[in-house]
Amino acid sequence: MSILTVERVTAGYEKAPVIRDVTFAVPGGGITGVVGPNGAGKTTLFRTISRILKPWSGTVRFRGDDISGMPRREFARRVAVIPQFRMIPPPFTVEEFVSLGRYPHTGRLSPLKQQDRRIIAETLELLGLAHIRTRKVNALSGGEMQRAYLAQGLVQTPELLLMDEPTAHLDISHKIRVLDLIDSLSVTAGLSILVILHDLNLASGYCNRVLMLEKGEIRAAGTPEEVLTRRTIEEVYRTPVRVGKDPVTARPHIYFLPRSSAVRRDGPPVRQTEKTNGVLTND
Repeated sequence: MSILTVERVTAGYEKAPVIRDVTFAVPGGGITGVVGPNGAGKTTLFRTISRILKPWSGTVRFRGDDISGMPRREFARRVAVIPQFRMIPPPFTVEEFVSLGRYPHTGRLSPLKQQDRRIIAETLELLGLAHIRTRKVNALSGGEMQRAYLAQGLVQTPELLLMDEPTAHLDISHKIRVLDLIDSLSVTAGLSILVILHDLNLASGYCNRVLMLEKGEIRAAGTPEEVLTRRTIEEVYRTPVRVGKDPVTARPHIYFLPRSSAVRRDGPPVRQTEKTNGVLTND
């Protein structure tokens, strides 16, 4: 059964729709990635699913229930939302900051119970934050801050985790660490995860299912092998690429080519049979 369904949703800002007639389902368990070029509508879709933005038409359902009719606290108990753009948090300690995620269960004015403190302690340990629990969040590195936000979402004990660009502004080691954590949680905690990613190779390596947006509509949906093809990527991103098979994961690996010559720096030139508007159309 799908944990989240999006049914013919159109949404946007002021008078201009950004996403149009979008329909898809997120299966229970695993990681679903949303990819697409800048301006494709990824963040608008994320904001609509997370109830930040009300759809103009269509319905978003969580386990069959229209999310627009769910009480705010009930939605927060079941769905954790980690946006890309965040306000700078007050100078809480890491433990205090993470504990805010228990508010949907305790209420803002109620003290934490023993069960709440146990969940917080276990989550801090799981994400490698226990040793800095007393450090102020404004003294954290980018990778540590990202893990603190992830911890805050996890202590909500959600069924579905929504993440917008969790690897933005992180170096490659921190990107891999964050995505390894997310991947592990999808298995060990049985979490269903919907994540927006810019890096197609990270989406290929970590996602069980991929949705590709183009100009506010779903261009392709399916496994990484079905979606991340050379033809689809070149047509959507208007960029010449090569797609091979990763020798470790056997999933698609995308090689980006210099647009000026469409040759790899360390290999032979790519044979071109036709080129239209900068897009390679050869097989």
